Amino acid sequence: MSDNWTPPPGRNPDEPEREGDQPTDQPANGPARGDGQSPLWWTESTEKQKEYLQPAPPGEQPPLVGPPGQRPGNLTWNLPPYSQPGATPAGPPQAGRPPAGHAPAGPPPAGPPPAGTAPAGPGPSAGGRRGARHAGPPQSGRGTQQPGAAAGDSGAGWQQPAPTPAEGGFQGLGQPVQQPQTWQYPPIPIPQPPGPGRRRKPRRTSRALLIGLVVLAVLVVGSGVTLILRNTGDDKVPASAETPTTAPSVTPSETPSATPTTPAPPTVDEIVTTSRLYTVGVLSPTQCLEPKAVPSTFAGAKAYYGLIVPCMNRTWWLAMKKASLPYRAPKLVVFAGPMKTVCGAESGNRAFYCGTNETIYMPYALGAAYYKRNPVTGRVWMMNTLAHEYGHHVQKLSGIYAASLSRQVNAASPADQLTESRRRELQASCFGSAYLGAAGPYIPLRGPLLATWKVLIANTGDEYSRPRVHDRGNRVNHNYWSVRGFNTKSPNVCNTFVAQTVLTN
Repeated sequence: MSDNWTPPPGRNPDEPEREGDQPTDQPANGPARGDGQSPLWWTESTEKQKEYLQPAPPGEQPPLVGPPGQRPGNLTWNLPPYSQPGATPAGPPQAGRPPAGHAPAGPPPAGPPPAGTAPAGPGPSAGGRRGARHAGPPQSGRGTQQPGAAAGDSGAGWQQPAPTPAEGGFQGLGQPVQQPQTWQYPPIPIPQPPGPGRRRKPRRTSRALLIGLVVLAVLVVGSGVTLILRNTGDDKVPASAETPTTAPSVTPSETPSATPTTPAPPTVDEIVTTSRLYTVGVLSPTQCLEPKAVPSTFAGAKAYYGLIVPCMNRTWWLAMKKASLPYRAPKLVVFAGPMKTVCGAESGNRAFYCGTNETIYMPYALGAAYYKRNPVTGRVWMMNTLAHEYGHHVQKLSGIYAASLSRQVNAASPADQLTESRRRELQASCFGSAYLGAAGPYIPLRGPLLATWKVLIANTGDEYSRPRVHDRGNRVNHNYWSVRGFNTKSPNVCNTFVAQTVLTN
């Protein structure tokens, strides 16, 4: 119902209605309403109103409703007045649409109504008093055409039955129960909640939501397949427990466990017989030329020795690197006259190596004497003696020198001590000759120098020493090990500690 609608003021029931209260014109889509409301906002109810009483079964009379204290009498039907023979409906025009083929009700014509018709408007009944207002549902708006009026007659309208003067009384056999005059208000449509009889508007699912659901489903299925394959595979790794065990761990023992055993160091016999130095192979030459210094003077001799030592350092450093052995360059001392060292005193006529300070001691006087007698012999003696003492330094770096001295000291007899000394000295000559063989092409050690060297090694031995001690080997064995090293240019053939005794006499 519109919020700005004001109900019309009440009328005096005793005041007769005036003619011409109905609207003189009709709206475009339906009859005008007396309450000022538009006839288009209300829609007729879809439920069919029951307008007729149903006939009673044979032999049974339906009770009729009437006012208290009044018997209905022998009535059989309670029909509305417009359905009785000869009855004419009367009343105010009903809101709604007339039946098809009938003209809508218009303003009543002036003058008395035609013969056989009832008055068109509502009015007081024979009793002179209006009936009480009725609060029931509105009429369906249907009516009957007045007798004698054509279907297209615009002066005739559809009328509601006129009420009787009695309030709710009976008018006789076959007469309808009179209804009091009421104001017809259109019902207010009440919105109904969705139910099984009403269709909902289909909701559109978001495309992003659909894509997210598809991706989630793929991830779930993929994870499940991966888990199944992992559980059914060949891996025998046991699954870790989900909950930690409550059992305490094993307490450590009071006594410490045994420390990991390190391999025992090699014995002196193993050092001298199985040294990695015997696996080096051919020595690498340093391409050093013979020094041009003249060793006839002390300065000349010192310069001559000093230029050869660096070439030997280079060759033996590469050899020790191949054998994974440490390397340190030796020190060189050229002396003239008696000499005191950490290894003992020397009169000045012998070359020697002191393992304590890793120093090579070369005498000036003996070399100068050989050089004055024959320069070639002097140069060959100086190169061969320096190479022999450098061989003792190689023994020191590889551990053979100290192991051999230990073996010599702990030998069972003096003869065994001398034998150990000879094995050590002959090996040093073999190492020195291996260097001269590798560097010979660059010195160059050929011609008179090579011939003189061969004579020298063949005549060096205990036979020529004074006093004769027999601690260095005879000249035959000295020649054997020197030639062996020179020809092979390798320390691999210099293992004199496993050689037969005849080769170390």
